[in-house]
Amino acid sequence: MTGFLALCQTHLSREESEILCGWTVLVPFSLDKEIWLPIESADHESMVAGAPQVLPLAEKLAAAINLPPETPATCDNLDLSTWFRHQAKELATTRTGPWTTDLDTAFYVALFLRAAQHSIRRGCPIVCT
Repeated sequence: MTGFLALCQTHLSREESEILCGWTVLVPFSLDKEIWLPIESADHESMVAGAPQVLPLAEKLAAAINLPPETPATCDNLDLSTWFRHQAKELATTRTGPWTTDLDTAFYVALFLRAAQHSIRRGCPIVCT
């Protein structure tokens, strides 16, 4: 995640980075602002963010690294991980661009992008634990 966080610092404001990286629950509808929920069993709060607010932030990073269109748009189980482990490495040898310099960072960009898209498309929340 180190490269991903550095990419966020370069292309997003601090507030935008916190929204993109800090959610614990992603909901498929817009929120005026994030919702912070205390967790009794833990010493921290959980942030609920709206996928419509997260999506343009993830899209901004995807554009910054020129994420290839071959990146799976809809994923089941470990499809995205499998694609990055195999097909992305192969594609990176023939299609150069910023996304190829750090495939781990590109994976996290795709992961956050696809999570927001999935939440909106399916109308379902996503919980990150």
